[in-house]
Amino acid sequence: MHRLYIPASSLAAFIRCFWYSEGAPQPHARERLMPNGEASIVFNLRDEEMRLYDADHPERYTSCGLAGLTGPRTDCFAIDTASEDRVIGIQFQPGGTFPFFREPACEVANLSVPLEVFWRGAGGEIREQLLATESVDAMFALLECNLLARLVRPLELHPAIQFARAHICRAPQVATVSGVMDRIGLSQRRFIELFRDQIGLTPKAFCRVRRFQRILEAVPSQE
Repeated sequence: MHRLYIPASSLAAFIRCFWYSEGAPQPHARERLMPNGEASIVFNLRDEEMRLYDADHPERYTSCGLAGLTGPRTDCFAIDTASEDRVIGIQFQPGGTFPFFREPACEVANLSVPLEVFWRGAGGEIREQLLATESVDAMFALLECNLLARLVRPLELHPAIQFARAHICRAPQVATVSGVMDRIGLSQRRFIELFRDQIGLTPKAFCRVRRFQRILEAVPSQE
């Protein structure tokens, strides 16, 4: 069973989707996830800690407990498919965590940590609420309400970062950092600082990741 929920317009610029997965057969014990420059929150609704494995050194892993936050990444990692048999999550747009966390997004770049690190006490509390909820639709509504209740900033990015994000995501194969900067009127230093704080990666790293994703999207059509 796999379900997706696209949030209302007020959250759509920051949340790509809420998703739920249960009992889906997996052909592999581990699944490799590719970088996309987006953060995510995952709650494991089984009583098993979530482990994220180094793709190049599979004996190394990071534990996220039962509720984890994964920041925007430039590298791939692997997960145990068996231990994530019933999970629910929030997939953020690039920069989507910015209104909901006091810490800049770059603090979790290429990291996965227990949600409790940033939302003290909330990870376990939200998970218990999810377990007590009777339907998947009600779980999505619960997550949406919790996010709105935890806003620490307005639902907006700096205009220059919003423009840069849209420009790079629309055409990553041709977008350049210099081309973006020519149109936003900020110094290079200020632009990079704002971009890292709100998106989590440097502009150049984000461009590379989005180009990589565009290549992956094109692979099925070439078969």
